[in-house]
Amino acid sequence: MMLRQPSDAFVQVAPSKSRLTRLALFFALLFFVLVIAADTAIFVAVLSAGNAGVIDLLTGVSGVGVAVILLCALIGVPLVLGAQTADGSHEITAREPLKEDQDLLRKLDQLMMEHQVFTDPDLTLARLGRRLHCPARSVSKAVNRVHGENISRYINGYRVRHAAMLLKTTDLPVTDIMLEAGFQSKSSFNTEFRRLTGQTPSTYKRQEKGEENVRNRDLTRSDT
Repeated sequence: MMLRQPSDAFVQVAPSKSRLTRLALFFALLFFVLVIAADTAIFVAVLSAGNAGVIDLLTGVSGVGVAVILLCALIGVPLVLGAQTADGSHEITAREPLKEDQDLLRKLDQLMMEHQVFTDPDLTLARLGRRLHCPARSVSKAVNRVHGENISRYINGYRVRHAAMLLKTTDLPVTDIMLEAGFQSKSSFNTEFRRLTGQTPSTYKRQEKGEENVRNRDLTRSDT
């Protein structure tokens, strides 16, 4: 079932948008069920026209059906949104990296460093596969086997390192740096940055600027 597929299965979708894709699929399925239920109720009502007892029964069943669907939505949405995190633990394959995986990762790292494709917020697994002239799933498996993480975290690693460099060497606002690095939302930027550095971007910037000021003062003293 598509809702239970890992993020890398959506090769045409940017990793940052996989949760929205799951949510859209969930509501599409829910709508489909609702349409079938409504059509069935209308069909039965037509067959039993004039029978007040059946009409009352259908009215009650319809109310219960709507309540059940709303309950499913309230329970299902958190499950769908949380599926990405839960599936992440299953994406890591137990197989040892192959030589082909190592070779593919070298090409992928080169693509990331030389062309900075990670700055594209809509970067997808399928597009990476086309740039590397190989199946998208091969890229995903190689990242899993070599780095032990999914493609989303791999891409975000480059984005965070790029953002950290900009925070350290420029005076750009944090929001501009977030967009420059390829992130689209502040929450995902803060989450990934904290995961890899242990600090928020704002704290990291203040710390780096503070250390730079100390170094500059030390250089000034040494020149006098």
